[in-house]
Amino acid sequence: MKKFVLFFLVSFLGWIVLASVSSAQHGHGHGAGSKMETREVLVEGVKVIFQIMSNAEHKKMLKDMKMKDDIEPGTTHNITLTLKDEKTQKEITNAEVQMKVIDPKGKDQIKSLKYEGEMKSYDAYFNLPAKGKYQVLVLYKSGEKKGTAGIYYEVK
Repeated sequence: MKKFVLFFLVSFLGWIVLASVSSAQHGHGHGAGSKMETREVLVEGVKVIFQIMSNAEHKKMLKDMKMKDDIEPGTTHNITLTLKDEKTQKEITNAEVQMKVIDPKGKDQIKSLKYEGEMKSYDAYFNLPAKGKYQVLVLYKSGEKKGTAGIYYEVK
């Protein structure tokens, strides 16, 4: 009986881990017709939500929302970040945020993200010109709370 219970618990925990990993790695579109890749990471009580889209899609989204097109020249993608307190689900709007994007060859770009009140998120434009896997890292500080999070994003 103990072996059965142990087998059941291990199987159940394995199922939970696999479900959470596949959910975290599943990119899904956001908005009508846009191709925004969304990933969520939970870090010490803060939900860090990464949203990545090409500048062409971002420009279309801004136009559809009747917002100013302020795309930075020489970039290919917009990366948006939302920080939420896991307990209260309130957005953290007063953080200092730094983002580092490392390309497939190891070259990096580092930028400070600014909070956009209209979009309720932090964002910046990056140049992701080559196909391959990019590492996206973020460091944030809100009051005394600091955190780091990261994801991988593949340009196909």
